[in-house]
Amino acid sequence: MNCVIFSGLLFLSFGGLLVPIIGNLFKLSKEWILNLYMLVFLIAGLLFVYGFGNGHPLFPNLFTTDTVSLLMTLFVWFTGAVVLLTIYNTLKDVENLPEILGVFTISLSGAIMTLYANNFVSLLVALELMTIPSYYLILARLNIITLESATKYFFNGALATGFYLLGLMVIYSIAGSFEFSAVNKALASADHLGLIYFAFGFIALLAALGFKLSIAPFHFYAPDVYTGAPASVAAYLAGIAKSAAAIPIIRVFFEAFQFQKEDWAILLAILAVVTMTVGNLLALAQQNVARILAYSSVAHAGYLLVGFAAAASGLAVTGIVYQAAAYVLMKAGAFLIVTLLIYYYGIKTREQLRGFAKVNPFMALVFTILLLSLAGVPPTAGFIAKVYLFQAAVDAGMAWLAFIGLLNSAFAVAYYLWIIKEMYLEEPSNISKPADTSFVIPTAAVGLLAALTILFGIWVTPIVKASLAFTQLLPF
Repeated sequence: MNCVIFSGLLFLSFGGLLVPIIGNLFKLSKEWILNLYMLVFLIAGLLFVYGFGNGHPLFPNLFTTDTVSLLMTLFVWFTGAVVLLTIYNTLKDVENLPEILGVFTISLSGAIMTLYANNFVSLLVALELMTIPSYYLILARLNIITLESATKYFFNGALATGFYLLGLMVIYSIAGSFEFSAVNKALASADHLGLIYFAFGFIALLAALGFKLSIAPFHFYAPDVYTGAPASVAAYLAGIAKSAAAIPIIRVFFEAFQFQKEDWAILLAILAVVTMTVGNLLALAQQNVARILAYSSVAHAGYLLVGFAAAASGLAVTGIVYQAAAYVLMKAGAFLIVTLLIYYYGIKTREQLRGFAKVNPFMALVFTILLLSLAGVPPTAGFIAKVYLFQAAVDAGMAWLAFIGLLNSAFAVAYYLWIIKEMYLEEPSNISKPADTSFVIPTAAVGLLAALTILFGIWVTPIVKASLAFTQLLPF
């Protein structure tokens, strides 16, 4: 992380702290508070862009700066701005809205910090900065459902942190360092007893990261949390937070644990199959649209694991990075559309979507593009991501894994097409246009996310170049 990026993070996090205070002191309206947050995001974004080629490294033992972390910063920042806008529009009636937006901004700065983590300690701090404010966000609308969701998320987050600390203790006792590169060197020269001891630490860390990515069998909390929380908050948890966590996990497995990649690759391949299959089969059985997207997020964690399992391939990192970049756009965007459907139209299930394209053609089109990208249909970023992931599996001698991935993708197409069919091929049933037309701006903003999924489904150069440069930094 260089000093310019760090300045952007500080501006974002302190903006989240100060804007509610300023709003309270000067009795600003909620519209003015939103304008201040947009200004904070704009200045932070300019700093992030300027940080691409400028700035001196800061805390090199804790954070790194590479092309992928810089590129993903822009994806997370821009998607975060769209999420903030949607949170504002759908939670305007909540009294503590300024504080909710501030907490979201602080959590987002943690997500961006996670992208640069190069040390087990800095990764833990960044993950906690991203996670702890999320408990408050889930409780944005305080009721029995959000309370249950926040409680589940809290206890599972605490359990994940406990596993992480246990694994960290074991690894440090063997390696004597928290830096990824130093851990790899120390473990590569460890004796047989040390490797057995390391296996316990590895399993504990895998469980912790499995909770963060909602990998089966650690996925059970995710659908309940994503559907119980306000849908705009679920867009952040399921889209941005998971994508941000994927990048440092690349460094964990491809750098810190590089010395034993043949062993953990088989384990991750099995987890990928289980996660993809469980997520897609359970999504097929759902009627609630948010719950369909929640289970599909589990399946997408399985697709991500295909890249980790194919560690022997030079395309593995490219596939993981492309999946993370595409996922942050399409999953967050899809959940944001669900947010607007619930808030403005009262639509929650597939049946209630019947004929929606005739009521709001633009929102239906945006939702369709995002769903097709999630399904992996060309020309979308989701399609390119799956091409790289499955090709990496074939190159790594795991053609069977690519085949199972393709079968799961076919299952996924079914439930995405069901939603699209309801919108376009059925007649409207009791859907009326809302009197409140404030949905236009957030819908247009989500439309930009949909446009980006098409753009990066055609223009692959930026993400591929960034991932290839990133791959050269890893000890292959």
